[in-house]
Amino acid sequence: MNKSLTVKEYIRRKALGITGLIESGIDPRVRDDRLTFVNNINEVQKNKLKEYNVWYTGDSDELINFYTRAASIDYNTDPLYNRNKKSYFWAVSSTENDIKRSHSGMPRNIVDTLVNIVGIPRIGVGRPEAALSVLDTRMKEILDENDFARNLIQKARPFTLVEGWGAWKINWDTEFSDVPILIYYRADAVDFIYRSGRLVAIIYKDYYQDEKGHNYILFETRRIAKKDNLPCLFIEKELFRINGDSDVLTPMELKSLPQLRDVAPVICIENFNRFLGYPCIYYEDNTEDCYGRSIFTGKIDLFDDEDQCHSQAANAVRRSTVHEYFNVQYLERDARTGMPKMPHDFDRKYIAFKGAKGGDGAVSGGLPVQVTQPSIDFSQYGMEEQNILLNIINGIMSPATLGIDIGKKDNADAQREKEKVTIFTRNTIKNEEGKTIRAIVNDLLCADELMHFGKLTCKKYDVYVQYDEFADASFESKLEAVLTGWQGGLVSDEMAVDYLYGDSISKEIRERELNFIKQQRDAQQQSMMPEDLAAFGDMGAENAYNDTHEKAHIDEVQEDEGVPELTDYAAIHG
Repeated sequence: MNKSLTVKEYIRRKALGITGLIESGIDPRVRDDRLTFVNNINEVQKNKLKEYNVWYTGDSDELINFYTRAASIDYNTDPLYNRNKKSYFWAVSSTENDIKRSHSGMPRNIVDTLVNIVGIPRIGVGRPEAALSVLDTRMKEILDENDFARNLIQKARPFTLVEGWGAWKINWDTEFSDVPILIYYRADAVDFIYRSGRLVAIIYKDYYQDEKGHNYILFETRRIAKKDNLPCLFIEKELFRINGDSDVLTPMELKSLPQLRDVAPVICIENFNRFLGYPCIYYEDNTEDCYGRSIFTGKIDLFDDEDQCHSQAANAVRRSTVHEYFNVQYLERDARTGMPKMPHDFDRKYIAFKGAKGGDGAVSGGLPVQVTQPSIDFSQYGMEEQNILLNIINGIMSPATLGIDIGKKDNADAQREKEKVTIFTRNTIKNEEGKTIRAIVNDLLCADELMHFGKLTCKKYDVYVQYDEFADASFESKLEAVLTGWQGGLVSDEMAVDYLYGDSISKEIRERELNFIKQQRDAQQQSMMPEDLAAFGDMGAENAYNDTHEKAHIDEVQEDEGVPELTDYAAIHG
């Protein structure tokens, strides 16, 4: 590669070199019609990522700064495509100085709420009830060393929701760390190459700057190819210098940067068909312009409307402040200049003397200050803002999740019913993220073996990922439900304790509870009469009487015989 090119051109050339062609599931004529008024689709997607991130940041200064630049510069590259955005409240108000803009913070609230309700999963190797202790311990050491839980909650999950996609990458450096290094790459720092709907390559982008202020970009391509009829992982690295503020790249040698002097341009891991990395995508993009769909897609217009309503309400409150009309002669005067001291906007105090002489010598007989206040209907702003918010969260989460319109007397079942939409969204995130975590943990164990032994003895590990339940029933309702099943012999002692307490108690307490239940049952049986024991057998699921006897059918008993005593059931159905 001996001439300058752009990032997109580089990605395209890589894709052509790996797959031989560019695949698309959309008719190019349909795509061309959709992009009739688009000059540069790459710039459009880049601006969308910036916009999504600015809204997630949740800072009014960042918003006004973004839309001031966008209205002045960015939107002019595609003036027809972006003409609706030019009319946004944030874009129009960016030209005015004397206006208070209020940001609701709702975009970040929605994302952070979803991130928190999904929670931190439990991860292990082997079945949860019989985990492989050695591997499981090593896996936990690797995840703890990489601070995986924090990176998942604060980076991977929120940015995947906001930007639409991202990817994990596994590196290793024995001089730096004894365990594989796990890094999350955001949407603008990773690209994927697919063939026949299957991932064939991941391209990671890292940025550097030398002592002279020159900017560089390092492309690292990870692809699977055959060598001697065996699948192998090839890791290829190429360095380019970024020319000024443009997107034009100039190829450079790796040794141009001291940090990359000892880096091999190509690494091959033989007989290994995994990328040591994995994409993070929760929702597929149906336009094929992006690899994944942001949770903000289709919501930015409503976010802008909500901020407009929020700002109008704030400015209405300011304009409804009490208006005071006064004669300047009654104001306190500066002792040095003799000029009147004008009152503060929010702290106005006056002292008036009835009959005081004015500047013309006339005596004032009335009050020097007149007070008025406009009447403004503030409720309309609150109602409109709530309607906009309901439209924003439509299809994402239930209003009850954000604390909207929750009945204080709702029980756990009613609350869970209100959380249905949130549960659907949470399940989607759990399913997609669970697959990603299983693949990443598997690759971490493979990379750990490569680091310390230089070869692989296992490529597939039995990794499990479990999430806690959301909007679960209360302990009281759980107790009522499990007690009914346990007394009817449908639930064992172990299952009853697991359902009630889950992982909230230790193994020692769990065993103590099981022994307590058995002791209580034995004590109850010892206090019962022999005929009662014959009638009911043992309590719980392990009931020998239930296993050897059929259920008595009252309708088989003749009316003239009457209903038999309980002690006669064995004789009737023996």
